[in-house]
Amino acid sequence: MKTAIITGASRGVGRATADILAQKGYRLIINCRSNFDLLEEVAGQLRNFTEVTTVHGAITDEVLKSALKIDLDASVPVLTEDDISNKHSDESSRDTSGDSHNPAVETQQDSDEILLVNNAGISTFNLCQDVTDDELSTMLSANVSDMFRLTRAVIPYMLKTGSGRILNISSVWGVCGASMESVYSLTKGAVNAFTRALGKELAPNHIPVNAVAIGCVDTDMNGWMAEEDRAAVEDEIPYGRMATPKEVGEFVYLIARAPAYLTAQIIQFDGGWI
Repeated sequence: MKTAIITGASRGVGRATADILAQKGYRLIINCRSNFDLLEEVAGQLRNFTEVTTVHGAITDEVLKSALKIDLDASVPVLTEDDISNKHSDESSRDTSGDSHNPAVETQQDSDEILLVNNAGISTFNLCQDVTDDELSTMLSANVSDMFRLTRAVIPYMLKTGSGRILNISSVWGVCGASMESVYSLTKGAVNAFTRALGKELAPNHIPVNAVAIGCVDTDMNGWMAEEDRAAVEDEIPYGRMATPKEVGEFVYLIARAPAYLTAQIIQFDGGWI
């Protein structure tokens, strides 16, 4: 059974993504940092569709071992450059007049697929010189370090099953930066750089790594906007409005089912804004 690990799933984009993936047949491992009651409410609804494991706080290696039920004691298959060269050589010499692939193997890999959606993140709206050390540390931890640690923990399971995908929820501010959001822009720029680097690193193992750089989404994170501020932003967006969390979740699913050759990409989803 396909498994989706989604961080920050108690509300907004994370919740919408969990809802869509549950209905598409994924079992779920979901967490949040603080809204535990809301997370359990989400899980209760999604259990009508699939198996759901909730985690209050960080998703640790112990949680992964228990929820994924995958034995990592055996050697982990890591493709070397020689392996890839030999594989391509074998494929070139193979008789392609008949069936050139094994559907049974592909079906098994798809059924064991682990999808990691690094969605959790926080923002602050402040001048750079007014950002405190605590705010900086909290943002770096929530948006970068926690994402890195979970990704590092999940990769061995993907390698073991031979099937996995990583999708990081980023922001257009990680591409072009935003005034008054220098720290948020910094962290999302780091997410984008990490996506490109890890995508190249895992490409030999056919594990795609991509990021969705979202524009303005109608979530609690943007709830601070006054009506006139919201209207001004929507006037700047060629599509004429903010995205909905459901639209982002649907796009996440599309990328999750895209050919694995799509990797190391930062894909903007912003209504033509940037």
